Amino acid sequence: MFDHVDCPVTDIRRSIAFYDLLLAPLGIARLITRLASSPTGASNAGYGRDGHAGFWLSDASRKGHLHVGFSAVTRDAVAAFHAAGLAAGGKDNGGPGLRPYAANYFAAYIIDPDGHNIEAVCRADR
Repeated sequence: MFDHVDCPVTDIRRSIAFYDLLLAPLGIARLITRLASSPTGASNAGYGRDGHAGFWLSDASRKGHLHVGFSAVTRDAVAAFHAAGLAAGGKDNGGPGLRPYAANYFAAYIIDPDGHNIEAVCRADR
C-alpha cells in the first residue's frame, strides 16, 4: 500500500539522532543520509528494513505538510492516479514521469485539499 512516508522536520540533525534511537528497537535503521545533496538540494534521511527506505525525514525551514507515496503496480496506474486526483479537485504537483530519485522511479504528485503532497510511484522498468 505505502511505498514511503516523508516527515518534514525543522532540524534534520536533531531528528536523525532522535529517530536513530527511537526506531532501533523495531529493527528499523537509517539506510540513507543525504545532507544538502539530494536531487532537490535538501537534506534527508531514509529509514527502513531489508534495504528499502520507507520512512523519510526531510529538512524543512518550517513545519510542513505530510508526503505519502502510494505504491502503484504499473505506470498506467500512476497516470490514472494523477488524472483522478485532478478530477477530484486536487492540485497538480508534478505530472506522471520518471524522476531522478532512483532507477525506474515513475511518479506523479497531487496536492490534496489540506495541502498534503500525495504521490503514486511505480518502480517497475516499464
